[in-house]
Amino acid sequence: MEALIALRQFAELTVIAVIFVGFTIGLLIIGGVNAGRTEGQTELFTKRVKNSHGGPLIINPPRIYYEVIKESKAKVAGFETISSYKKRETVDPSGTEVEIDLWLERKKMGNLWFSVFMAKYQGRYRYDLESIPEDYHAEPMFLVPGLNSSESIFRSIELKINDVTVQPLSKLVSNTPIELTSKLGSDGKLTVDFYYETTGTEYLLYELSIQDMNRSSVDIKQTINGQENQRLTRLDDFNLRLTADFIEYDFPKRTIPYTGLLQADGRTEIEWQLDNAVTGKNIGLIVPEEINPGEIASRMSFFAPVSLLFFFVVLTVFGILSGSKLHPMHYFFVAATFLSFHLTFSYSADHIAMYFAFGIASLVSCFLTFSYLMRVKDRKFALIATLLQLLYLVVFSWSFFYQTESGLGITGLIVTIVSVLTLFALMQFTAQLDWKKVDLATKSMDSSLK
Repeated sequence: MEALIALRQFAELTVIAVIFVGFTIGLLIIGGVNAGRTEGQTELFTKRVKNSHGGPLIINPPRIYYEVIKESKAKVAGFETISSYKKRETVDPSGTEVEIDLWLERKKMGNLWFSVFMAKYQGRYRYDLESIPEDYHAEPMFLVPGLNSSESIFRSIELKINDVTVQPLSKLVSNTPIELTSKLGSDGKLTVDFYYETTGTEYLLYELSIQDMNRSSVDIKQTINGQENQRLTRLDDFNLRLTADFIEYDFPKRTIPYTGLLQADGRTEIEWQLDNAVTGKNIGLIVPEEINPGEIASRMSFFAPVSLLFFFVVLTVFGILSGSKLHPMHYFFVAATFLSFHLTFSYSADHIAMYFAFGIASLVSCFLTFSYLMRVKDRKFALIATLLQLLYLVVFSWSFFYQTESGLGITGLIVTIVSVLTLFALMQFTAQLDWKKVDLATKSMDSSLK
């Protein structure tokens, strides 16, 4: 008789284990599908967003330069040759005042959010051309406006040299050098005012040191990652103030640290104020990214087997202690409610707000569990099982929405805390239980436990 009971217990536990493995595979498949959908949509929708709103915003301030003749020596067929070439020498401003205003207008496509922002740029640059070496005073001066990004969309463009508007606009759009000799005053002072409105995505970079105006996208990527060697730039009486309608942000690598910061009413004001400084770095800001439902859904699904395992273990122990154990088919249908949560969230988040989709998925899953177990057992059993599902499914999944200031998630911490508390509760409730006399099969417990 004891052998038959043991065999029945082993068979039922094996079936429950098979059910767990089967649903684990299903949850991992959902996670893989979500990851694939997200990856495929990211490439497609990123192109659409950049076509509509431009890529990362690279602000190139106006550059003033003059040309000098340089000589280079080389040996050709054993003979030393001397060749001459023209080199551009940049004139750094004697004073700079820049204001940049950013505000986010995030765009949602499918199950992805994109960090789109609007920007207003206004810069005033003062030059003292008497600082140029005397040998080159007679050389012609040129100004390059700096509109070199084909990814950006510029509006309301206005460039003034000594308070005179530069016309026609085609000179600015083509980024053609503007000859300055006729615009210089007798004192050698020059003022350049530049204004435009534009859009961008991902990040903003105000370039101080880059001189090559025709760089590739690979060069720009190297700049944002701090991998590109840059010309040293002198900053005299330099002030750049950036305001944004968000308080979470990051900075690109190898950029100048700010000198002033003010946050209030959901807005941020950052200031870079420098004088008599020399740097090869730029100024930049990475705008905050919205949590993408596709990424969250895939991570939730990959982690879901852990939640399901906790739920099965605690539900089994609770059934033993209450003398009301579940049949393996009951475990099957309850596990299906976990699957319904992830399916509902994954495919509703494409069409409605992510948090609203999460709430609907949680309500659907818990309602299925409660209504089913109330008919299988009773209201008390159903309520306790639903509360366990709220803890191990909903709370665990909810933790994926949050990150610490360092960018790390809190899911591991929550799982650790809940795991320890669960272990403590199980140990306390089963400490007096004689496991040798427990019947783990569905029919009943040993009579000595009743």
